[in-house]
Amino acid sequence: MKNYFIIYILSFCFLSNISWGQNILEEKLIYRGNLAFHQESDEPVTGIVISKYETGETKEKGEYVDGLREFEWKEFHQNGTVKSTINYKNGFKEGPFEIYFEDGKIKALGNYVKGLEDGNWQEFSNEGNFLYIGNYNQGNLNGRWQTFHLNGRLFSMGNFIEGQKEGLWEYFNEQGELFKIQIFENDVLIKCEGKCPAKEEESD
Repeated sequence: MKNYFIIYILSFCFLSNISWGQNILEEKLIYRGNLAFHQESDEPVTGIVISKYETGETKEKGEYVDGLREFEWKEFHQNGTVKSTINYKNGFKEGPFEIYFEDGKIKALGNYVKGLEDGNWQEFSNEGNFLYIGNYNQGNLNGRWQTFHLNGRLFSMGNFIEGQKEGLWEYFNEQGELFKIQIFENDVLIKCEGKCPAKEEESD
């Protein structure tokens, strides 16, 4: 009898673990701010949550703890390859962020601190050329910012200070030739030389 009781307890624990380990469908959740709740019980969500495309493939997967996103979350392309990866801490994006093309090539790199863009960010074309390179500070563009033509040549280069353009900005054509210079103060254009629209030209 004692052996049967032990087997019963072990079986109950095993089946319970299976139940606890089941994925939670995102369509069964409701949200208040960045907190997620079960729509049936109105309890904060804890466990692995997945969302799906209409055709059934996994679209996003990650973990909630007491209603907040935690740890690594992944998005997927419809073909099953990883679309993006990001970590969460207490419901906020935290740490390195990566985006991928469907063929697995890197599309963008960045970093978050307490849910805000921070540090160096980069985006690439599918051919591997830079599209932009820039820096953020607590969610604001800050420091040098560069954008590129699709052929990989530099298009523009200048500086931001707390989200505002400041100082010299240079612009280059697809052959790498400088064609315009702009000067900014507190995000206000005060001077333009080269191929400038009429409204940007200074009167001498």
